[in-house]
Amino acid sequence: MEIQKIQNRLKRIEGQIRGVENMVQLLRSSDEIIVQLSAIKSAVNSLLFEIIDQEIDQADFERMQELKKTLKRLAKG
Repeated sequence: MEIQKIQNRLKRIEGQIRGVENMVQLLRSSDEIIVQLSAIKSAVNSLLFEIIDQEIDQADFERMQELKKTLKRLAKG
């Protein structure tokens, strides 16, 4: 994934976060905030897996071993 596409997606996520901050300030309902936070989580996960997928496609053996370690750490949360 090219850098500009990643930056654009991050800016959209940043905008979503600012929107939630505004919702909190305006005392919007918890249900509305939860829905927006879930959308943010989905956007972050989507970007994460897109980057991982590209890395796997381009990885040599050594890089694949590094990715496995990173994914194990990610899975532990």
